[in-house]
Amino acid sequence: MQQTALVLGSNGMIGRRLAPMLESRGVDVRSASRSATGSSHFDWHDKATYGPALEGNRAVYLVVADPGAEPDATVLPFLEEARLAGVGKIVAVSSLGVTISGEPDTSPRLRLEQLIAQSGLDWTILRPGGFNQNFSESFLLPGIMRAGMVATATGSGPVAFVDAEDIAAVAAVALTESGHEGQHYSLTGPEALTFAQATAVIAEAAGRPIAYQALSETQFAGILAGAGIPPHAIAIMVRDQLAISRDEATVVSATVPELTGRKARTFADFAKAAAAVWRA
Repeated sequence: MQQTALVLGSNGMIGRRLAPMLESRGVDVRSASRSATGSSHFDWHDKATYGPALEGNRAVYLVVADPGAEPDATVLPFLEEARLAGVGKIVAVSSLGVTISGEPDTSPRLRLEQLIAQSGLDWTILRPGGFNQNFSESFLLPGIMRAGMVATATGSGPVAFVDAEDIAAVAAVALTESGHEGQHYSLTGPEALTFAQATAVIAEAAGRPIAYQALSETQFAGILAGAGIPPHAIAIMVRDQLAISRDEATVVSATVPELTGRKARTFADFAKAAAAVWRA
């Protein structure tokens, strides 16, 4: 029988990379996202979409749209439906941020992990660090394009940025192979860089000046608020930035090469491949 897998957030940073990887492994992929229609439509805020999305799937790649939202109202009933639907395996994305010293016991990210571990399903939790693609597809891109600047509250703290392609590759392994049940996998790139160093790499790849600006906690939070990011999400982002500034994100994990059999992508290789984005 052909393996089937539901990929939530299939239009997202990891999901759209994961689906073709699973297909190359012979998996019948059921992609679902809030923007899709018909049987592919899935919305965490609409429980009526849970059952149709889960039907016929043996494995699920789970990512929440808002990591700062309380998961009991959404993830818990989804897991209950998954169990009833005959799902056997869950691979969920959390964050390396759950390991920082300032993470509160009431953190939604920690609660998400607890719900997954208590689900009664075979589970694997992925804990990626900061994404390379935050510079090319996410919250750092507007500052680069509009002001020629990367601005953070990370100070001189280094972080081993991880590529979304590598996260997807690990997810594909965990979803299709045995031996990963009950594991928490920390995912990073092969080297730790400060945001100033990463900005310099981007500037060289893009062939134009891009500066780094160090912000205070208050300044960074104000910029996020001005961009319309909700307070609970701002709190998480600020905590993560301050943890980096305290040198708590320096860890370099070997998980990507160990599980995929290839080296994790360097930030320089990512920047070369994404350079056209910053030249637009």
